[in-house]
Amino acid sequence: MGATLKAGQETEYRLGAGRHAYLVPASGKIEVNGIAASAGDGVAIADESVLHVTASEDSELVLVDTE
Repeated sequence: MGATLKAGQETEYRLGAGRHAYLVPASGKIEVNGIAASAGDGVAIADESVLHVTASEDSELVLVDTE
């Protein structure tokens, strides 16, 4: 899935139990559950039921939800 966030915008994604995700900001800077990531960084996510994403600057995101 993909998303575009303007600076200061927030969103959340519910993963559910036992799921994993991989989040990459294609552009911009974000924080996901308090962890900073910049364009091209890959964020591997496990054992989180909800992802809280905040854009520090205008950003485009790509999220892969896996088992």
